[in-house]
Amino acid sequence: MTAAMPDRLTDLQLAMRVIADAVDSLPEECRDLAGNALLNVAAEAVAQDVGCVEASRIFSRLAELLSRGLQPPANDAIALTGFDA
Repeated sequence: MTAAMPDRLTDLQLAMRVIADAVDSLPEECRDLAGNALLNVAAEAVAQDVGCVEASRIFSRLAELLSRGLQPPANDAIALTGFDA
């Protein structure tokens, strides 16, 4: 683990809080679409960040966790790769 990892985790958690607050402030008629919209934005961002092959591995890991009933918490990060928190 590198020294940069704690800062990256802190930054990730901050981004998650800001996004969650932004979703809460959406007009009510848009909130039910927020999950789908965020998933599309996230898929594109992850693919651009790590490439499509690694992105597919990350989303496969997420699918595995969800299929076991382990929902990621909205206020904390879960490890999906060896590269990120």
